[in-house]
Amino acid sequence: MTANNDLTSSSGICPSRNDAPEIVLQKAGGGDAGSQVREGTPQSAPDESQADSEPQKSEEQIAVDQCVEALTAQWQACIDELRQLSVASSRAPIQGLNNLLKVQQRALDKATQKKERGLLSPANYFGIKSCCWEDRWAVVKKSRGLVCVNKEFPRSPRVPVPPGSGWLAFKDGPFQEKSVSVDAVVDSGATWLKFISIPPKTLEYQVMAEGWESEGDDDEDEEAGAREPSDGLAHTEFVDAIRKLALAARWNYCPHIHLLLPGLREGESEVVERVLDYVRTKLGGSDISVTISCANSPFLTDAPPDISAAIESLVGERDLVVGEDCRRLAPTVNLDPSALTSLVTDLHHGPNPLQPLAQQEIIARSVLDHETENNDLVSRQDILANVLFPALRGRKLVCTRFAASYFRQLISSISTSSEEARASLIIPPEGSGATREELIEKLQKLSSTPLPSDLLLPVEIVDDIAVEEVESFISDGRLPPMSLGIARDLSKLNCSVYLYGWANRLTTVTGHRGIERQIQLSLATHWKFDEDGLNDHPPDIWHRHLGGYLIHRDKPKNWREMIPGVSEGGPVPQEVIRWTYPWTTWGRGISTYGVPDTKTWPGVGHDEMQGYGRRMERRERAAAGDEEDAEEGEGQQS
Repeated sequence: MTANNDLTSSSGICPSRNDAPEIVLQKAGGGDAGSQVREGTPQSAPDESQADSEPQKSEEQIAVDQCVEALTAQWQACIDELRQLSVASSRAPIQGLNNLLKVQQRALDKATQKKERGLLSPANYFGIKSCCWEDRWAVVKKSRGLVCVNKEFPRSPRVPVPPGSGWLAFKDGPFQEKSVSVDAVVDSGATWLKFISIPPKTLEYQVMAEGWESEGDDDEDEEAGAREPSDGLAHTEFVDAIRKLALAARWNYCPHIHLLLPGLREGESEVVERVLDYVRTKLGGSDISVTISCANSPFLTDAPPDISAAIESLVGERDLVVGEDCRRLAPTVNLDPSALTSLVTDLHHGPNPLQPLAQQEIIARSVLDHETENNDLVSRQDILANVLFPALRGRKLVCTRFAASYFRQLISSISTSSEEARASLIIPPEGSGATREELIEKLQKLSSTPLPSDLLLPVEIVDDIAVEEVESFISDGRLPPMSLGIARDLSKLNCSVYLYGWANRLTTVTGHRGIERQIQLSLATHWKFDEDGLNDHPPDIWHRHLGGYLIHRDKPKNWREMIPGVSEGGPVPQEVIRWTYPWTTWGRGISTYGVPDTKTWPGVGHDEMQGYGRRMERRERAAAGDEEDAEEGEGQQS
């Protein structure tokens, strides 16, 4: 068996169950291709009544059949328990579980067919055993908060779209992103479980091939300038595989890797001990921890819990905020304008008795139209309760100064009075002095959705990060070198929001798919391979469908007819007076969030929308220039 096969093989992952027959394979001498099987259980003699009708099986074949029969029984029990897990998690399915069930059932059926046809040999037995997930399942049952199984994670970005080649070339071309595979993601995304089956002899061979170095004398080390004894360990195939796993964990913001090494035993080999110590101390870093469990570790030797207790831990203790990317949110989250807008829009808070009756009817109609036209998305009245509040509760909320200014400008331009009132509670004016309890109580009066008591209002305003400051952050090690090119690709608003979250290792919450894709494309453009990868991490972005726009964007077309007297030319109520402003295109579609200034995926960053962010900056500069001219004029008059 080659070293590479040892790293990827899954055979012998856990000690066999006590009720399974003990099996030992030995190569037969004299060039015989067969193997000898010794069973720990008595072997039954063949039935004499069948001797004439069926060919008599050899002792070896009988032993193999007994082993396969025990294996298939364990295998079927594993599949039955996985089905129970699938049923228990049907409301929030575990990623990869249904596909795993299909693969396992198909493999078991093939093994059963081979057994019935008498096509199994000792070599086939171990090949079949390597397909069985029973040993992995025995370990996963000891964990909590199962998010997915058999998941692949990238350790670098996707390749950029070649200039001028268009979307189809990117879609049809092979993705060159490097990925690693993990067997399970547990602890609600905080831990990766990775099984690596490698015998001690194979690991010792890899170390010797790279050059074993003893500790040496201190005097010799000082004279030679001293290469560390662990240098030879760093380039073994085993260590290299774990290093790639650590790079992927850093790229995907997973803080903990749990390695399961059933082929190794601690305390029995000096070479193995040195390699394991190297993995624990040298790989990972301050942000990634690596735990190792060998064959004699309690985590592998202890019996798993019963299925009911295991399902309660795996499903009941899972954080449903964790999505397909398996990322957990940081203790402090950074809100972009789309997330701020989602917290105040009438579309999410629903009709309220404090609002005029006509406005309540308009809100109800908008929510109903959304449900009938877009059933694949989360209902508007459920976004706060099911998506946004679970993600934000108990976490510190911040936004940059530029994002807060943009949000306030949006509110003062096209919001209703109730949306403006909520905005003043989410980000109160300076010197407000209201406590969190007071803010939540006032906000609850303006909402039909129950607010969690641990929503940490108000949102704290933090300083911006401009393009000119990025180089200093890179020098301090707070940002990777690729961040400078990405900052230049973003508008001033988006640079402020996403670079702040990136530099401070915060999760940026957004409902803006266009900006997320733009950053992914920019990452692929400016990323360069770093063998160590200690500072090679992307911005942590948590994107969900938040419907981050005010009701102005999706009010019914006949809203004037729904307000008494307006269709006949009467006055528009103050509550919705801003809807009559002539520049009503602001707030429709992507411009609500701040349009990207660079072209991204087709359909995002349309040509007619490209200049929006720049126009706003020109208006601000012009307004600032008028104020300076006025001040100069006053000075001359005095």
